[in-house]
Amino acid sequence: MVGCDNLSDRVREVLAQLEAGEDLQPVLEQALEAISEASGFESVGIRWKAGEDYPYYVTRGFGKDFVVREGPLCELDAANTVIRHPDGTPQLACLCGAVVTGRTDPRWPFFTKGGSFWTNQARGLAPDLSSERLGFRVRAYCAEVGYEVVALIPLKAQDEILGLLQMNSRRLGALGKETIEAYEAVAREIAEAVAPRMGTTSVR
Repeated sequence: MVGCDNLSDRVREVLAQLEAGEDLQPVLEQALEAISEASGFESVGIRWKAGEDYPYYVTRGFGKDFVVREGPLCELDAANTVIRHPDGTPQLACLCGAVVTGRTDPRWPFFTKGGSFWTNQARGLAPDLSSERLGFRVRAYCAEVGYEVVALIPLKAQDEILGLLQMNSRRLGALGKETIEAYEAVAREIAEAVAPRMGTTSVR
């Protein structure tokens, strides 16, 4: 199902439009189209940091209900106030939250050294994704709506995580270490191209 041949070249060609002054959102929509067509993932999206949260900036293939429900990552208490860690940072939900905050542990087989999460069988992995074992709340909504193959890739520029590339499929696939590493390289190119346009001052 998943192929990476020439994906970097295709995405790089699309991102080059930013240097020509093209608008960011349509360029990223084209990048997601290229990723979806090359990889076979029917649902892809980009989250980007906005304030303390990481909402979806562009998506392809995810339904509106999914985007609305899964968009916010900040955990809220009964008073609708953001729950915070002892260091004052907001507590973000689920695996997306773990990836964008760098709270992944490569000792687990579904996390990579590059900070990504991936699985070929989301429903079968559910017992290993308990909140008690991982230390954060896992929504498991992707598996609930039938997405079996899930890859969450951090968007890093100069080693700062600015968002993530999300890739979901309902068809069983064959993700592996080399494939994920290829997607991590693509995600880095996206982050480095987008960061200056999003006003990320720490990235030159």
